[in-house]
Amino acid sequence: MTPDQTSRQRAITIITLLGSGGLVAALFAAYLTWDSQLALAQAADSFMDVFTAGVLTWTVIVAAQRPDKEHPFGHARAEPIGGLIVAVIAGVLAIEVGRSAIGAIIAHQRIRIDWLLVVAFGSKTVFKSAIMFIAGAAYRQTKGPAMKALKVDARNDVMVSLLAIGGFFAARAGWTQLDAWLALPVAAWIGWSGIELARDNIRYLMGEAPPQARQDELLALALAVPGVVNAHDLRAHFLGTELQVHLHVLVAPDISVQQAHDIGEAVRIRLEAEGDVGHCSVHIDVK
Repeated sequence: MTPDQTSRQRAITIITLLGSGGLVAALFAAYLTWDSQLALAQAADSFMDVFTAGVLTWTVIVAAQRPDKEHPFGHARAEPIGGLIVAVIAGVLAIEVGRSAIGAIIAHQRIRIDWLLVVAFGSKTVFKSAIMFIAGAAYRQTKGPAMKALKVDARNDVMVSLLAIGGFFAARAGWTQLDAWLALPVAAWIGWSGIELARDNIRYLMGEAPPQARQDELLALALAVPGVVNAHDLRAHFLGTELQVHLHVLVAPDISVQQAHDIGEAVRIRLEAEGDVGHCSVHIDVK
């Protein structure tokens, strides 16, 4: 990942953090004023967003650091670790939002409604829509888990914010308890967000192999290097967000040891030039 891409990711996460902090204050004030369970659910979701942005800002910074003695293969695991932290937070908040909504339904609570609720929910919809498109564009460039986490989170927030606005108008029409009922799918969306993030980031941390199509592409790149007679036994796995690649290349028997070494180095350099490859080791075989 280039320094410009890292700086852009950091800027996006910081903007999300600040914007989500403002939304927490506005939505929690709406809950205190009108006793709206949807406002509380939205405030809780935005509170999760503050943690999300804070954690992801930290992981983006750490992941961009160069390899050192303690981490000779770099810090690419930082972003998936951040994603797992966010997934845990999402699960806890989903349970709390659902518990609060069920309690309101059982107690037959009613809300006092005001058009300022629409302003609060609408503001969140607009802000998170912008973050969704910006983070989505950044993810298409970097393929980083941090930007995917922001994109997924923002997409879910847009959906549940629109749901919240629908609940407001239902309350205006006289269906006041529908507010609490609609808070339940909000809790489900938050929980699903956590499950999706956990699934994706565990794959990175457990060293899962990339899709077979990607392995075939890497093998083809090695075969295209001048001097390579054949290539085989390619193995690749994720080390954090980067691929670690190991393969054997076959060279002609009538070349010198130095020439064989140079061919192996050319293969290594070519594969490490791929954006998703962090390290490549090449074993030389003689035909």
